[in-house]
Amino acid sequence: MAMGKLSSVPDVVIDPKGTFKYVLIKVYAPQTPDGTEPSKMVVRGNKHGCYHADIYDETVLKLQPLELDSECVGGGRIKHTPEEKKIFVYGYSQGFGKADHEITVELLKKVYKDYDITWSNEGY
Repeated sequence: MAMGKLSSVPDVVIDPKGTFKYVLIKVYAPQTPDGTEPSKMVVRGNKHGCYHADIYDETVLKLQPLELDSECVGGGRIKHTPEEKKIFVYGYSQGFGKADHEITVELLKKVYKDYDITWSNEGY
């Protein structure tokens, strides 16, 4: 049951185009009878979130009906150029710190299989 709830949460939800803030979130399912706490990492990013916290708060609201917990483990920016099939991940969040861009890129590659996806620790 817990894994079903987790698997219903998409790994990546980002805007289809543009440069915007993103957050890397660890989502937790309720503890299982054997004491383990299943979890997964997800990426969320959009242009309408003025702050990284806005994007995280929006995600928390969507997870509540599923009874899933979460924590934001960092943030940054994404430049999504669909006409060139490119995504560039960079920067950091002042409130949450820098996300592990390598994890973000691996998650993005699962969804955008035919894209050139790169990252850098530079920039804001």
